[in-house]
Amino acid sequence: MFEVRKSIKRFREDPAWEYHRYPDDAWIPFDRHGYPFTLESGRSHVLDLLCGTAAGYPVALMHMVVPPSGANRGGTLYDFSLAVLELPFALPDTVLTPRRLAGMWRIHLRDPYSRGAGSVDPLPGSGPNPEVRRASAVPEFGTALITDELLRLTLEADCGWRLAGRHLIGWTDKRRTYEYLITMAERLAGIVAAFPPGVREWRGRR
Repeated sequence: MFEVRKSIKRFREDPAWEYHRYPDDAWIPFDRHGYPFTLESGRSHVLDLLCGTAAGYPVALMHMVVPPSGANRGGTLYDFSLAVLELPFALPDTVLTPRRLAGMWRIHLRDPYSRGAGSVDPLPGSGPNPEVRRASAVPEFGTALITDELLRLTLEADCGWRLAGRHLIGWTDKRRTYEYLITMAERLAGIVAAFPPGVREWRGRR
């Protein structure tokens, strides 16, 4: 946590970034009906929102703190860290999650995105116990999008990510430094750059 606090101090004093310790909903415009927000019981809150630019995209970096509940009430907090890229176009809701995070949070028990978006069934190749679990609200889009190269880059990034309209939401466990999250955002931008040309026909469709 010491390194995280030092990172927050460095970036909140940097005029290139806008920092909000306790952001209200107006600063969090992306869809929260999917991972990692559906991995807990609705008691989480976002802290330390940092808005700026990385890898040529508007980005929002943040921590998500989840209070203990149920049998764990009175126990320790657990955390997620997020890097959200704003894309110039919307694409159908799609989720990829490396095995490390999928197993840790038992994601198969939770909705990857809003059920109103479409199918939540895993795509072919997503089980059992795959290196990367995957699902898409529009299976035809997911099949066209997810190549071996995209799977490789997802494993290298070591984070889960999902497409939600015009946002790509990357997430990982623990509270991470902003330097770590900027690197994660850059890796997510590399994933966007690796999208097959054929996915362009799906722009604006959800």
